[in-house]
Amino acid sequence: SQYGILLFLPDGPDIATIVHSANEYPPGANITLSCVADSNPAAQFTWLHNGQPVSNSATFSIIASLSDAGTYTCTASNSFTGLTHTATKNIIIYAPVSKPTIVTSNITAVETKDFSLTCQATGQIHTYQWFINGVAPAGSRIQLSPDKRTLTLSRLTRRDNKGPYECEIRNQFYSNRSDPFTLDVAYGPDIATIDHISDQFTTGINVTLSCVADSNPPAQFTWLQNGKSVNNSASFSIITSLNHIGNYTCIATNSFTGLTRTANKTLMIYAPLSKPTIVTSNNTAVETKDFSMTCNATGQIHAYQWFINGVAPDGRRIQLSPDRRTLTLSSLTRFDNKGPFVCEIENPLFRNRSDPFPLNVTYGPDIATIVRSAGVYPTGVNITLSCVADSNPPAQFTWLQNGQSVSNSAIFSVISSLNHAGTYTCIASNSFTGMTRTATKNIIIYGEYLDWATNFVLGFLFPWYERNRHKIFCLVP
Repeated sequence: SQYGILLFLPDGPDIATIVHSANEYPPGANITLSCVADSNPAAQFTWLHNGQPVSNSATFSIIASLSDAGTYTCTASNSFTGLTHTATKNIIIYAPVSKPTIVTSNITAVETKDFSLTCQATGQIHTYQWFINGVAPAGSRIQLSPDKRTLTLSRLTRRDNKGPYECEIRNQFYSNRSDPFTLDVAYGPDIATIDHISDQFTTGINVTLSCVADSNPPAQFTWLQNGKSVNNSASFSIITSLNHIGNYTCIATNSFTGLTRTANKTLMIYAPLSKPTIVTSNNTAVETKDFSMTCNATGQIHAYQWFINGVAPDGRRIQLSPDRRTLTLSSLTRFDNKGPFVCEIENPLFRNRSDPFPLNVTYGPDIATIVRSAGVYPTGVNITLSCVADSNPPAQFTWLQNGQSVSNSAIFSVISSLNHAGTYTCIASNSFTGMTRTATKNIIIYGEYLDWATNFVLGFLFPWYERNRHKIFCLVP
């Protein structure tokens, strides 16, 4: 025939192909999906979304939302050949990621302990990233979990691990960071110290005791006096009395770290010292004997000091007890040991002195002496005999005539008679020293009618008599 014959040969579809397009989209993006498959006649296309038909054309478009994520299947079919081919594509829709937060493994971060921080977030997160002071973490004491979600700090220190810390999350289209997280590292208390104050106070003074110890959170303080609790604050005050003497202990504790530190201080409170008095070992100080004086006082006495005539005692005849409270004078003398003596007591804040104590040294009597008087008297005249002897206290005197007591005073007088002739003995005694001294005198009495020759003889012989004193003459008419 002059006309050719057109031969119709149905074919295909060949392999179905989804035209190259992205797999990941943010919400609101325009997504166009196109499918091609060589076919004669042209293939019929059907699109399925997660198995549900959504389009019957080779190309279709959508505005991306989270519900559009899933598997898209393009089915190309030829009714003449009865053939069908498919192609699939997975579409992921990413929503903005929420702001992450940092959560910790423990309530408290404690110095020298390990501590972990975890980046807490929800959403389509592909990666986690940490920042410390704005830079990526580095160092042997910092460890990240395999997914980098958790950061662990080994052996915390108060200075190196404060931060701030931030964690960042990312996906293909979005990122977000946490708020900065500053790590409050609990530490201490370090060494407890009591503020410098004196150790010694007088009574009636306001004294404040303060204790410091570097700690986070601030330490809790307890004060003990001699082991008993007296206060629960860092500082406390007292009006000093003798009851406040003792050892004060400051205890600083941190309940978060479990650590405790202590400091101690001993306070000495001194009251004014009462006036001391000097008491003696004997009622009487006797020459040539030993004599002791003791400084008698009450109170907080640290030292005793003696003064003799205003200067410290010296000399081998003066001895002090080990505590210097008692002073002993050896072999007293009337001239060297009169004093006055003063004892002084003292402590670090007070001192006081006794009244001056003059020592009344008893001595004697020394040699008894009958004051010069005549040895020969006529009858009827006044005879006065006087005896002296140096003594302290003054000697007690007794006069004997021929061994018989006639007077108890230093001086006595008689109107001479022949009965008054004889030996007169003066006895001087001192009951404090126990000593006695004597002196004697012979008295001759003569009658007034003796002739001149007798008087001459008596006047001549009496000096010899005075020298010999071995015989008493009594001349009678």
